[in-house]
Amino acid sequence: MADNKRKAAPAFDIRDLFSKENLPLISLIVLGIFAVVSLIVTIAVFHINPIIACVMVILEAALAACLNQIPIWIHGLVFIAQIVIGIMASQVPFMIFMAFIYVLGVAFLYVWANR
Repeated sequence: MADNKRKAAPAFDIRDLFSKENLPLISLIVLGIFAVVSLIVTIAVFHINPIIACVMVILEAALAACLNQIPIWIHGLVFIAQIVIGIMASQVPFMIFMAFIYVLGVAFLYVWANR
């Protein structure tokens, strides 16, 4: 007769999910969730055109990728410049969201490069 023994499924441990090897994946998920939430908030609350909001998120990700290997103080200058641009364009909350997408993008690329 055939063996009807079942193999025990491996136990799920939450500590394995948050291990160092999964840190790039977790940071990417956080970046994606924040990007989607910021898009929803800027479209619904700030009444920004959805196309403009989506293009700005893509531009922030591209800016973070292009400026990945520069010193940290230049990232601070980019962050301040984005807030100043928001003040000049009268869109301060929108640009604060975009600046934080830039920060999360830079943090993701740092974690990904140094895993």
